[in-house]
Amino acid sequence: MREKIFLYFFLALILFFVALAFSMLIPFLKPILWAIIFALVLYPIHIKLSRKLNNTFSALILTLLTLMLVVIPFSLVLSLAIRQSIELFQFVLTFTQNHAYLELIDQIKSHQLVRKFFTEEELNRILAYIESEEFKNLLITSFRDLAQRGLNFMASLVPVVGSFLFKTFVFLITLFFILRDGKKFIGFMERFLPMHKEDIEQVLMTIYKTIIATVYGSIGVAIAQACVGFIGYKIVGLDYAILLAMATFISSFVPPFGAGFIWFPVAIYVFLTKGLYSGVFMSLYGMFVISTIDNFIRPLVMKMGIKIPYIVLFFSIVGGLLTFGFVGIFLGPLIFTTLFTLALIYEKRILKGEPTQDHAS
Repeated sequence: MREKIFLYFFLALILFFVALAFSMLIPFLKPILWAIIFALVLYPIHIKLSRKLNNTFSALILTLLTLMLVVIPFSLVLSLAIRQSIELFQFVLTFTQNHAYLELIDQIKSHQLVRKFFTEEELNRILAYIESEEFKNLLITSFRDLAQRGLNFMASLVPVVGSFLFKTFVFLITLFFILRDGKKFIGFMERFLPMHKEDIEQVLMTIYKTIIATVYGSIGVAIAQACVGFIGYKIVGLDYAILLAMATFISSFVPPFGAGFIWFPVAIYVFLTKGLYSGVFMSLYGMFVISTIDNFIRPLVMKMGIKIPYIVLFFSIVGGLLTFGFVGIFLGPLIFTTLFTLALIYEKRILKGEPTQDHAS
């Protein structure tokens, strides 16, 4: 009896300090998760490199390469996208205040394709509402609220930049130690998890395959679509190509249309403002270049190990994005694939009572 009391007390004490430690790590959770993701992607390279160099030097080189090839370029692109967002906001605000949008409406109204779908009476009714005081007041109120939010965002940029730099430091230093001491971390977990060794290896392999498939299947597709999207936006002469490329990158993670959420409205805008040929080019380019990349890369990556139904993949990605932010793109599928793996282990060990390999031999 005394031994049971001691055991329960000791477990409760461990859980108490685990909860305290976890609460202390919550502010650093996202950079730590990003470090784990990058470490899993880089680990095969680290293994090969550490055979020629020592373990610490290999981890240091890969961390510095991540800084130079990922963190710094991403920061530059992000800063350019923010600058273009501010410029676009100022342009739209001036465009609205000067009532220049009425000229754009007149151009759209006189377009041949628009006249095929709408009668003169319908167009006059729409134009009358746009020129009414009700619509102008609605537009002014909306942009006033948007301007206030923009000012609040600008005011919050300084602490955001400081937080970004600090979290980047946490990410890099965590990445270094995970690469250097990854085997020790895994060995420590294996000693204390009350699971069979082959089951732990199965879970870890599921996690690894999911991360790799998500990185190459989602991040790879998103980067490729953003790059070709940037080229297409530049060809048709759009001023905010970097901002649109960043939006294409983000939207590519959202099924079912992905990058189509961006290039399709852009194609309509190009068609209305730059003419028929530019609009047709942007539509065809978006359909057969930007979106088609997904059809080539993703099926190849799906062979790497993610085998879950599409509807589950949809909810895991979207739910992960809404719950955890951008890192949820990885966590969502990871949670579901790990859950399926644990369910299979439960079926094998508990329901069917299969012995371990050691016992079977």
